[in-house]
Amino acid sequence: MKRARTIIFLCIALFAIGAFAVQSQQAPSGQGAQPAAGQASQGEHRQVPTIDEQVKSLADRLTLTDDQQAKAKTVLEDQHTQAQVLMKDDSLSQDDKRQKFMGLRQATISKIKDLLNDDQKKKFDAYLQEMQGGAKEKQGDSGSKK
Repeated sequence: MKRARTIIFLCIALFAIGAFAVQSQQAPSGQGAQPAAGQASQGEHRQVPTIDEQVKSLADRLTLTDDQQAKAKTVLEDQHTQAQVLMKDDSLSQDDKRQKFMGLRQATISKIKDLLNDDQKKKFDAYLQEMQGGAKEKQGDSGSKK
């Protein structure tokens, strides 16, 4: 059970930026709660947004310039490539994969922040805090339902 929660947390952490994009796309006019609830009630499989969708969402939410968008796309493409390699690497233990995924997530967040101005960084940090709180709540919910 603990390993399953760890893997779930890793997936959430790794795709935090992707979730950021989904939330932003679903709520451009403040009406995002209903589609998200519909997806959550269906359960198991949430479709991860494409890199282009993630970039568009970041651009909309953080008001990225064209240059920032191009650079963010490169960062996200690099993250995706590295994550795919890690997922396929059977030589690594689950703990090693978890550590590498967390390092990859932190590196991606750092690279994205390097592209942002101070106002954009504040918005991005606030969103990351929301995502971290949501991940902890989901872990708590799954742990309390036995």
